[in-house]
Amino acid sequence: MPAEKFYDSATAVEGDTNAPVVTIGWATPGTSGDSGPRINGVLFDRSGVNRMIRALKKARDQVYGEDE
Repeated sequence: MPAEKFYDSATAVEGDTNAPVVTIGWATPGTSGDSGPRINGVLFDRSGVNRMIRALKKARDQVYGEDE
């Protein structure tokens, strides 16, 4: 299963044994297993993922300003 892992940038050092704070995983279409994306092991449907993306964009823009 492909996955992206995110670590606490304040404490993460390459090669350390810290656990990721967020892991996003999914199954490749056509393989066995649930193809829905999982965030920290919790299955999200498309609308849940879209809502999370909107929330992250809103938080980013309010903290760092809008890109364009």
